[in-house]
Amino acid sequence: MLLNNIKRFQLLIVFFICLGYSLSQTYNISGKILDSTTKTPINNVNIFIKNTDFGTITNEVGYFNLLLNEQLGNEIDLSIKMIGYKELIIPLNLSKEKINLGEIFIKPQSLELELIHIHSHKDRSNQISDVVLSGQELNNNLSGNIATTLSNQSNIGVNSIGTVTSKPVLRGYSGDRLLITKDGSETGDLSKSSIDHVIALDMTDVIEIEIIRGPKALLYGSNAIGGVINTSISGNPKVKFKNFKTKLLLGGESFNKGIYGNLMLYIPIKNNQLNVMINNRNTNDQTSPIGTIENTFSKTSNYKLGFTKYNKYSYINFIFENYNMDYGIPSSSEGHINGVDIELIKNTFQFNFHGDVSFFDFKQFDINYNYINYEHQEFENNSDYFSVALSKNTHNFKIEFQSFNLIMGSEINHKQFSPIGFYWTPKTDELDLSLFGFYEKDFFSFDILSSFRMGYLLIEPEQNNITLSNLDNKEIKTRTFKYFSSSLGLRKIINKFEINSWIMNTMKAPRLEELYSDGPHLGSYSYEIGEPNLQLEKIYGIESSIYYNSNPFNFSITTFYNYSPFYYQMNKMGECEEEFVIGESHPCAGSDFIEWGSGSSGWLYKYQTQGVKSSIKGIEFNLAYNYKNYKMVYDFSFTEGDDYTNQLPLSYINPTKQILNFIYKYELMNFNVRLSKINSQNRLGEFETFTRSSFLVDFVINYSKENKNITIQLNNIFNEEYYNHLSKIKSIMPEAGRNILINYKILF
Repeated sequence: MLLNNIKRFQLLIVFFICLGYSLSQTYNISGKILDSTTKTPINNVNIFIKNTDFGTITNEVGYFNLLLNEQLGNEIDLSIKMIGYKELIIPLNLSKEKINLGEIFIKPQSLELELIHIHSHKDRSNQISDVVLSGQELNNNLSGNIATTLSNQSNIGVNSIGTVTSKPVLRGYSGDRLLITKDGSETGDLSKSSIDHVIALDMTDVIEIEIIRGPKALLYGSNAIGGVINTSISGNPKVKFKNFKTKLLLGGESFNKGIYGNLMLYIPIKNNQLNVMINNRNTNDQTSPIGTIENTFSKTSNYKLGFTKYNKYSYINFIFENYNMDYGIPSSSEGHINGVDIELIKNTFQFNFHGDVSFFDFKQFDINYNYINYEHQEFENNSDYFSVALSKNTHNFKIEFQSFNLIMGSEINHKQFSPIGFYWTPKTDELDLSLFGFYEKDFFSFDILSSFRMGYLLIEPEQNNITLSNLDNKEIKTRTFKYFSSSLGLRKIINKFEINSWIMNTMKAPRLEELYSDGPHLGSYSYEIGEPNLQLEKIYGIESSIYYNSNPFNFSITTFYNYSPFYYQMNKMGECEEEFVIGESHPCAGSDFIEWGSGSSGWLYKYQTQGVKSSIKGIEFNLAYNYKNYKMVYDFSFTEGDDYTNQLPLSYINPTKQILNFIYKYELMNFNVRLSKINSQNRLGEFETFTRSSFLVDFVINYSKENKNITIQLNNIFNEEYYNHLSKIKSIMPEAGRNILINYKILF
């Protein structure tokens, strides 16, 4: 009975999305944009409706024609924005179907660091719990990777095996239960498969980070219960310049003696633009209040070339990118006495087409093709020969139609995975076909949001010439999965209050490693064993939020609850209670929870994939107060996870966190004192260990003037010795001690 009701609910969502466009009506706004000084027309001016994702650009004679949907309401604000000009906002009343604004003059101004995006506007479908970091706020939090950059946000933890390999944990979800994308496309690395595999993304290339939750998250993937972390990258084809521009970023930090630089050239050639980027970052071993963590270095280089041809109502874009990184994994007595070195290379080719169309109610059409060739080699420290080599080729093709309140699209994703060396997961091809949609509709003064993603996944491992230790060769077989994820939400604004609530069901097919792994993993200190008969992981979630805004005071409260009848986790199969001393026989010799003969010390703990009944729930609270040039912001987050199958807490859940920011703005400078309290974690899963609480103090100074910005971060001022509960090396060394980070940006 319950299954039938769920199917009816899913069909209802698809029905609303597919037929929603038939209920709309359009209005027409036109005009001509001119320079107030020269009185000449301006091409490619960005015209959009404030707080929506709907807009257009002017043509070569400065003319624009914007079609609007009646669901906007009667009162709107029309924004006119162009690099090098002061933004103009025109309030409009949609009492007529056609509005001709005639000639509109905009004033030149000094160029600032903020970039103008063509056809990329603020999303009116944002949830209260969404997070956006850009501009000054991004500068104040920027660090060497995306996890530590986000770590000062509510309910975000850091899963790591050293700073270089850090990965974000959203509300207790990590790996492929959250999505990390670059301009909406996957990063194409192997970071989801293991803690020691890095996210191949350098933060000097990022100009904005957005965490997307709720119905719109399903536009990015079917398994977005934790959220989507979407990064906007320098060189995006939506960023167009009128004149040649150079953006330079330089910086460094003290705790790892890191230094980095990014040079971006924007070269307009008539209706074309060439973007060239050169990026390098080098870090030494990271330090802590009690010493240096050896073999935690990194060396990164990134080169990118982009070409865009802009037409009257469309553009075509090509991007070529080469990303190289060498980094170290620290040593451990659990198998890798000298540590592990990893060398990776990632080459990317991307094709993008964007066009303004008039097809039913759709106004935009996008095609994206992404090819990523990723390879990395794992060496035992100081060895000349790799022990493991992994490669992945990704072909991703996506088409998407978009109107003011409706998005429909289709995606094809093909991956080829190949291991070499001491790694026994089979060569595998994966094919994922999916359809997705999002629809938003005003209904009796409520905004109704709905989305779906349905698809078919084929996992085809090579079944010949396989050598396995713990799995039966007959279990290595082709698997197929059909999935359907959906979400339904509502939003209501009542005076100074806004209320959001949504429900979501997600389905996630098991990863290749969760199915067929049977071998040692050098960097993660483990011998991992898959479960070939795993089924779809299903999670049912609900989130409710309330937001109150009455200047100078605002607050928000968000609660969430997610239940899974079948939740994958890689569990340790046992642990030796006696300490192993290098050079002596192992105190647990012969135990079946250890794989003997693996690793440089001759043994590794076994981990095996298990499906369990589980739930993750939590609450987030935000409070902000503004007084003249002063601002105070307080964040509280709490998450709790339970494993009902084993009657234990879920492992590796974010501890409770409180963050208090005091901000003072004086002319061109901002001063920020940040106090962070991370509670102890004593709700422990099997084989987890207690982590004590910590209190950190940071101080950030920011100076901005027109086209330049300088940010100085003084992190962990009092050199607090603190431990990260989600770190796999917390038994070896605490987190980073006192750190000074300096970041300088200029656009000229």
